[in-house]
Amino acid sequence: MDMIKVGPAGGNRGTIWDEKGRDLVGGIFVSYSRDRVLSLQFFFHENGNLVQSNKHGIDDCRNFYAVVFDYPSEFLTSISGSYINTGYATVLESIKFSTNKGSYGPFGCTLPSTGANNFNFEIGNHRFFGGFHGRNNSSGVESIGIYVKPIIPSMKNLRIQK
Repeated sequence: MDMIKVGPAGGNRGTIWDEKGRDLVGGIFVSYSRDRVLSLQFFFHENGNLVQSNKHGIDDCRNFYAVVFDYPSEFLTSISGSYINTGYATVLESIKFSTNKGSYGPFGCTLPSTGANNFNFEIGNHRFFGGFHGRNNSSGVESIGIYVKPIIPSMKNLRIQK
């Protein structure tokens, strides 16, 4: 099934990473400082096993948080945050993950910065999430985006909330 690529939010110069088709998120390890997201590592349920992705970002670990989902009943509904150009690199300044059961974060900068750009990827409660993609550079996570599953014919009768 082809997926729709949304984003990324952030810069476009760093090393590309891609987790397309990995939609059953079991957890996310977030490493961050007071002003940026340093790295992200995802855990996915695949063929009855919990599989970890590569670490996306840098090895610096000033603060660490392990987001653990109540799989299979908990799933991603939105990802939001901000990114900023520091003068020599673009970095994710903050990130927040929301699920059908609650939210995690924000991680990184928690106060609005001058010149920051906000992003919000609303997936909703329909399990359309299809994976992550983005870029990293020598300063941390540069950008993040998502994949969403397209609407298939059997889903035509879903009611869209306005």
